[in-house]
Amino acid sequence: MAILLSSTAGAAEPAARGSTGLSPLTVSVRNTGSEPIACGAAVAHWFSVELGTAAAGAAVTIPLWRDPATGAVFTLNPSQDRLPIERLWCGLAGRSWATRSEITLPRKPGTADDIALACTAEAERLACR
Repeated sequence: MAILLSSTAGAAEPAARGSTGLSPLTVSVRNTGSEPIACGAAVAHWFSVELGTAAAGAAVTIPLWRDPATGAVFTLNPSQDRLPIERLWCGLAGRSWATRSEITLPRKPGTADDIALACTAEAERLACR
């Protein structure tokens, strides 16, 4: 008995790429402290990416993308692959994870406002408000 299989049986749908269908979400972080800061994100499978740095008195602007239907937040790599952000933080440069201040991202479906924060070191950690 011969079994005929479709050429698409078991084929995974290709991952979405680029910003088509997504809404921009800008995170602006102003460094009001005296030390440089660095911002990063944990993406799928606990891989992390650097998102920017800011010297004392400067700011970093992080362009992100949101799926308004699901609330998922992404950064795009140079190949335009969508990297889903699990956690976003800024901390003191050179030790940003250990001194991090986590940034809460809007995760509910629908529209979301851009995020603007000011960060400064407090008791060996960065505090962003």
